[in-house]
Amino acid sequence: MTAMTEVKQPNFLMMKRVWIAIALPIVIFYFSGLKGLVQLAIVWVFASIMLLMFAYKKFRIKKWNAGTKDFFNNNNDGIWSHEFGPTWMKIDEHKGLIHLKEENKQKSYPFSAVKEWRYNLTTNMQRTGTQRELDRKNNFHESGFFITVDDIQHPEWRVMFFPTSGDFNSQEGSRNTEIQLKRWMQVFDNVINKN
Repeated sequence: MTAMTEVKQPNFLMMKRVWIAIALPIVIFYFSGLKGLVQLAIVWVFASIMLLMFAYKKFRIKKWNAGTKDFFNNNNDGIWSHEFGPTWMKIDEHKGLIHLKEENKQKSYPFSAVKEWRYNLTTNMQRTGTQRELDRKNNFHESGFFITVDDIQHPEWRVMFFPTSGDFNSQEGSRNTEIQLKRWMQVFDNVINKN
């Protein structure tokens, strides 16, 4: 398993909805002139705002999709790493060390200090509206890859994961995240257990 996964960063100004929102008043002006543009102002302003809001939501999800960076023993260098947001884990197979970062804390441990690893993936795809948005945030904070180490001050570390395609609470995104987490379970089983 030697590969690197990285998703291309999105560009907000290159999104179709943004271009439609920009083109809408131009098209109205072209066909109706300034008088038509002013008369239809409420319609095109509302439509443009809605288009930009939906574009921003999609952009935000794509940006989070692109925030995941995985390196799986590229060039057989013995380095395995995952990074998303303020969390990061790096396994150095040759030195027998695991480096962990969560928020503002960072520490390295020998493989012998790693007690267990597990993952949790919580999603609620049934709800809609405001409740779904609250669930999404709560689910994201409960989910992740958890590493228990022999350290009194920091006994458990949480590494965040986000799908590389789809939204966290969508079926596609949930499955994508689950595959990522299972892949890292296998990496830990093969690398940490081997040593």
